This record gives sequence, structure tokens and C-alpha cells, in this order.
Amino acid sequence: MNDKTFKILRTVFWAVLALVLLWFSFRGVDWAEFWKVIRASRWGYVLLAMAAGALSFVFRALRWRLLLLPDEPNTKVVSCYDGFTIGRLFNFVIPYFGEFVRCSYVQSRRLTYEKALGTVALERAWDILVLLLLIVVLLVFRGAQYGSFFIEKMLNPAVERLQPLASHLGIGPGWIIAAIIVLALLIAWLIFTIIRRVAGVAPSSKGSFLSRLSFFFRGFGQGFVSVLKMKGKGWFVLLTALLWLMFLLMSWFIIKALPMDTGLGIVDALFIMVVGSVAGVVPVPGGFGAFHYLVALALETLYAIPFETGIIFATLSHESQAVTAIICGLLSYAHHTLKRRC
Repeated sequence: MNDKTFKILRTVFWAVLALVLLWFSFRGVDWAEFWKVIRASRWGYVLLAMAAGALSFVFRALRWRLLLLPDEPNTKVVSCYDGFTIGRLFNFVIPYFGEFVRCSYVQSRRLTYEKALGTVALERAWDILVLLLLIVVLLVFRGAQYGSFFIEKMLNPAVERLQPLASHLGIGPGWIIAAIIVLALLIAWLIFTIIRRVAGVAPSSKGSFLSRLSFFFRGFGQGFVSVLKMKGKGWFVLLTALLWLMFLLMSWFIIKALPMDTGLGIVDALFIMVVGSVAGVVPVPGGFGAFHYLVALALETLYAIPFETGIIFATLSHESQAVTAIICGLLSYAHHTLKRRC
């Protein structure tokens, strides 16, 4: 199977998965009522949520630049911003593909593609730690309310799906998770190789397959530990806090945008934000389907909010941010194109 066929099949698979999740989310929806509520929503708050989303891109670019500076002191904020927002456009086509694309906008002679990719992995790992910390905080202060949802609706289903395979192999589910992580790293290397080949970039290391693989992971590792060489660690923490504050505001503004009184407060907005962030891990194009279903399920399970209302909330939230990402990505692409022609 050649690279082109493989990429087409992979895209089709994730697109079908997104459609299936959307079907589960929107089945049984009263469309007349759905559009009635959408039209009655407070669109000023939707615009505020979009503004918070646009600001989150700026904070991401500033934070990513801090990780790149130890290897390339000349890294510009605009390059990081353009790379990130253009990469977001690719995520609407192939999940996570944008993470590989954005590295090409900042690489240089001193900052190899491998190191840039390592900083992206570090950035994502940091956000996962923040997400886990927020889950722990929610469980500590409102464990009775939120614990059952995390365990019964999110953790148990995942373990149950792995259990038959684990029993058949005679190992624990943890070993399967570890194998999935290793497989993900190998897939990342394969995608990296394909991108370099398509872009016509010469291999960074010549020699056998194992030597090239070793070179890739060595550069990747150097980028991943760049936080140890980073100056301004306090700024990194502050930008991370501001980034997650934007995520919280995005959730809160959409709650305020609904025409009905849901009775939800800022802590509930935090919980919905966390659930939506977990849903974003599901690798479907642009997050379509997974976000809608899981957020609507959380609102119905914990707050007795009708599933249809939850779908409206998820639609306003997700699609407003999708529009924000598309606008910012297209503007960055236009800026980058004009800059190259000048």
C-alpha cells in the first residue's frame, strides 16, 4: 500500500467515525425546536466565546515560543502563531495532522524538525497534566457529584473495551495502554517521514532504518526536555494559566448564550470544559461528534438537562470555535503566503 492510498483510507476511516458519533448525538433531535433555540440564543456571548478562543491561540503561540527559544533564539511569535493556526486547519481534515504541519513553520538550521516536534509533544503533555489536575480538583471538591460520571461514563467503558483483549492475551489493560503509546510513537515517526518526503526535505540522518529512527527519537527527546533549558519558566506557567482561563471563559460564555436558564455556575462551566477537553482526545476530524455526544451526555446525566439542550450547547460551543479556528487559520495562511512572495 503506497503512502497516498494509506492517507486516503485513514482519512475516510476517521471521517466515518465522526459521522457515526454525530448520528448518535443528533438522533431524535426535534429540529424545529433546535433551530428555534439557536435563533433565540444570545449571540453577543457567542462572539465573546469566539474572542476568548482567538486569544487562546495567541497564548499558545507565546507559550510554544518559550520552548523553542533555547534552540532557536530568533524564533518569532508570528511564526509560532501562523504555524499553530494553519495547523489547526489541517486538524479538520486529519486528526492531529496539524501538530506535524506546524513544526515546518518554525524549523531552521539550528532548530530541526525533530526538536520542534518534541516541543509540541511537551506542550501537549503539559496540557494533559493540567487537565488531570483539574479532574483531581473537581473530584476533591465535588467528588460525589462528578466522580460517578468520570468513572461510570468515561473510565469504565474504556476499561471494558480493553478487558476482553487483555483477558485473551493474559495481560492487564495497563500493558495494552502502554503498547498503544508505543504504537502511537511509531505512527508519529511514520507520519513525520511521510511529511518530509512529500515536502522534499532531505533526511536529517543517513544510514540504516534503525539509525534514522534513533536520530529522530534523539532529536524528539531533545525538544521534549527543552523545558529544562527554557528561560522564563514563570511566564510559561502564567501563559498556561491564561490559556486554560480562556477555555473556561469559552464554556461560561456559551452557558450565558443559551436563551433558557440552566442554573449552571462557573464551577459547572469548569466541569463541562474538562469533559469537552477529554472528548477532544478522540481522534476525529476537528472533534466533530465526540465533543457533542460527551458534553450532552454530561449535562443530561448530572444536571438533568435534556439531551437536546445539551446538543444545542455543544453545537454553539464547538461550531463557534471551529469558525474561529478557520478564520484565524485562513488569515495566517494569507499572511504567510504574502510574506513569502515579498
